[in-house]
Amino acid sequence: NPSESFRLCLHSATHLNSKTMRKTLYIIFAIITLASCDIRFELNLPKEDSKIYAFCAPGARDTTAIIVELARFVGDSISFDLSKVEIDLRVNGESQEVQFQPKYTFPYGASYHSVPEEAFYFTRKLQSDDEVSLTVSYHGLESVSAVTNIPQQPEDATFRIETGDDSAANFILEYSDQSEETYYAAIFREKLHEFKVWGYIEENGEVITDTTDYTSWQPHHINHELDTFQESDFNFEAYNNQTGVLFWKNSDAIDNGEKKMVYFSTYILKDVEEWYNELNYKYLDFSYEATIYRITEDLYRFYLTNLMSKENSLSYLGLSRNNATYTNINNGFGVLGGMAGHTMMYDTTISYQENYFPEIY
Repeated sequence: NPSESFRLCLHSATHLNSKTMRKTLYIIFAIITLASCDIRFELNLPKEDSKIYAFCAPGARDTTAIIVELARFVGDSISFDLSKVEIDLRVNGESQEVQFQPKYTFPYGASYHSVPEEAFYFTRKLQSDDEVSLTVSYHGLESVSAVTNIPQQPEDATFRIETGDDSAANFILEYSDQSEETYYAAIFREKLHEFKVWGYIEENGEVITDTTDYTSWQPHHINHELDTFQESDFNFEAYNNQTGVLFWKNSDAIDNGEKKMVYFSTYILKDVEEWYNELNYKYLDFSYEATIYRITEDLYRFYLTNLMSKENSLSYLGLSRNNATYTNINNGFGVLGGMAGHTMMYDTTISYQENYFPEIY
């Protein structure tokens, strides 16, 4: 009850000396006055048309997704139907067939597919130096366009994992490139091969056994953050866009004299062999896949400014300017940035026996 609370505050204030009581009452009335203020002002925003947003990073796979959205201006009620978007995508001037992926139906959700739902895509194995041009059109909006080139693949790339006594590990990538103006990115995946045998002996002595043998993949996210106070030869400037992509400028990588090197600290699962008896046992084999990409400067700048914008929490409170995200999309937003990758596997051969290993269940 506000009235009761106010009465108690006044009652408490009477037990203070006069000077303290005046200060207390002043603070109470100031809080009540500020809480009851009703300030009205006109928000005179300049009129702007909504614009098309497009994201496409050709070269990562044979199938390339094209994500198109509407960057809607405040108050704009224009309807937007993705199925009516027109896309003209060309590789070295040759028009490509572009298809649309509608929403996936349960139980096979988007996580099981390489193309996001409600996205466009085209299929073609792209080569280094291929020119890719994109034009996106929609009735009532200004068309947007961009051009990019597929960069050269990383040269002499290697991947290894260094482990300690526990589950901590370093993912180390090395490659040859002494240029100051090239850019890179990396993603990691975890592969699990599980082989299980279980069985029993019937009363007549017959042995009944069955086996399970399957392989699964999942992204391996690394929570890399640049620590500017860390005094280490391995402290280099790389960024994590929080979706599994780590990216950096080549001049910021570690130069070991012959190659450039980057490393990321993480935790991994080691191989496990469980024996219950001769008829019941299980073997878990973990291995890790690394794909290192050379990316265009446009894609690097988009990733970097987008990350900086997300981390500028003060802008949401109106206490700082919002960081603009870089775009190379003419008349719109987003990015068209080429990339070329090289994939490597590393099998963790460290094995040990355990009767019970709860982390795997």
